Amino acid sequence: MEYSKGDALELTLHGFSPDGRTVGRTDEGLTVFVQGGVPGQRVLVRLTGVKKRLAEGELAEVLAAAPEERPAPCPHAARCGGCPWQSLPYSGQLHWKGRIVEDALRRIGRLELPEGVLRPVLCPATDTDGNAHEWGTRSKMEFAFDTDREGRTRLGLRSRASRSVVEVEHCLLQTPRTMAVLAALRKLCAELDLHAAPAAEHPRARQSSRGQNQRFSRSVHQNDILRFAVIREPRRGGCLVELITLPSPQEARRVRQLGEALMAGPWGVTGFVHSVRTSPAPVAYGESTVFTLGDCSLTETLSLQGRDVEFRLDHNSFFQVNTRAAELLYDTAVDLARPLFPNADGERWGAQCWDIYCGVGGLALTLAPHFDAVFGLEAVAPAIALAKANAKALGGDTRFTFEAGDAAALESCFKRFGCPDLLVTDPPRAGMDERTVQALLRHRPPRLVLVSCNPATLARDLALLAPAYEINAVQPVDLFPQTPHIETVVSLRRKER
Repeated sequence: MEYSKGDALELTLHGFSPDGRTVGRTDEGLTVFVQGGVPGQRVLVRLTGVKKRLAEGELAEVLAAAPEERPAPCPHAARCGGCPWQSLPYSGQLHWKGRIVEDALRRIGRLELPEGVLRPVLCPATDTDGNAHEWGTRSKMEFAFDTDREGRTRLGLRSRASRSVVEVEHCLLQTPRTMAVLAALRKLCAELDLHAAPAAEHPRARQSSRGQNQRFSRSVHQNDILRFAVIREPRRGGCLVELITLPSPQEARRVRQLGEALMAGPWGVTGFVHSVRTSPAPVAYGESTVFTLGDCSLTETLSLQGRDVEFRLDHNSFFQVNTRAAELLYDTAVDLARPLFPNADGERWGAQCWDIYCGVGGLALTLAPHFDAVFGLEAVAPAIALAKANAKALGGDTRFTFEAGDAAALESCFKRFGCPDLLVTDPPRAGMDERTVQALLRHRPPRLVLVSCNPATLARDLALLAPAYEINAVQPVDLFPQTPHIETVVSLRRKER
C-alpha cells in the first residue's frame, strides 16, 4: 500500500528513536516516526512526510493506552511541549532512556558494546529509600511570549505541536516561587501595555541592529517588543529574572518600571536584567544588556567529590539546570576516569588534564584535585573569565590555564603543551567539531572522557574515534525527567598501535 502526506493510519507504537520520537511500523513494513505518544499505545497518526521506507507523522489520537501508561499529573500535559513523557512512570522513562542510548550507539555508531560496558541510567535520589527526584528539578526555565488569535499576549511554554505558546499556570518542574513570578510578570506586562514581538516572518522581527529605524508595519506597534523571560533560582537563594525584548528605546521607561515592580513585590525577586535580541532565531539568549537592577550575580554551589565547589555565573552563562543531577553528572565523569589510571588509589593521577568546551569550568574544577595542571578551552570568552574566577576561588595547588578559542585552536594547544594524561569534552548538542576529532586522532591522548547531551551525535563521534580508542564504560545520567533528553558519560582508553 502506498501512503502520501496527509494520510491517516493506525499504528501500535513500539519504541523511541534517538531524538525522542516514538516509532511504529505498518503491516507493509513502513517505519513511521511520530511526534508524541509512548510505546505500547495504539494511535491514529497523520503523516507529515513520506519516503520510500519511512515516514514522519503527528499524533492525532490515542486509540488505546499503553499497558504501563499513567495519567499525566500536569493540567497542561495535553498541550504543553515541556514534559512529553510524563504519562510514563519514571522507572519506564529510565528504561527507555537507556534503550535510546544503546540504540544510538549500535545503530548510528555501529559500535560493539561488550557485556557490562553500558550501565543502567543514573538519577539523583531524594531520600534514604532511594526514591527518584523526578519533579521540581529545574533551577532555570526559559519562557516565551507570543500572540493569540485575538491579539492578546501570552507568556508560557511552547506547545507540543507548534511554536505557539501555552500559558502555563502550574508547572511541576518549577518551584512555586517561579510560577508566582511568572504570573506577576504576565500581569505587569498587561498593566504596562507591553506586548509580544511580531512573529519571526514579520519584517520588524528580521531587522538587524543596523535596521532599527526600519518603518513598522501598520499592524505592529512600538510596544510589541516582548520575546522571552528567563527565571533562575540558584540553590544558594535569590531569584533572577531576565526579560529579553526587541530593541525599543521608546519603551525603556516602561521596561524599567516593570523590573522595579518585580523587585518591590512579594515574590522574592532579587535581580532583574533587561536584554535585547534582534536575531529572529527562537533562542532565549540576549545579544546585549540594556540595564540591570538589584543583585544580578549568580552562584551555584555543587557538592563534588565530597567538597563544596562554587561556580559564579552571569545571566547568559550556560550551566546545568538540574543542580542535583549536575552533581551526579560531574561526579560520574570522575568515577569513569578513575579506572583509566593505574595509580588512581592516590589523590594525584597525572600531570595534565584538559577540559575542552569547558564553559565556566564545571569538569575542570571537579577533576582538579587529581592533576598538577588543568587546561580549559572554550569558544565563549565571557565564560573563560568566569572559569578563571571560579578556579581562583577554589584554591588548592593545581595550576589552571583557561583560554578562549574554538576547535581550530586545539591543534595549537597540542603543539604548545604536549599531550595531556586525560582529556575531557562536553560539547553542545551538535557534538564535537570535526577538527576537534581530527586533532584527537592525530595526537591520541591516552585517556578520554566524553560528556554528551545528544546520543546521536555522541554515537557519531565515538564511531570516528573507534580506530584509535576502545570504550571502557558508558554511563547515562538523567538530568531531564519527563523528557526524552539524556546525558551520557563515556570513558575511552587509547588502543595500542
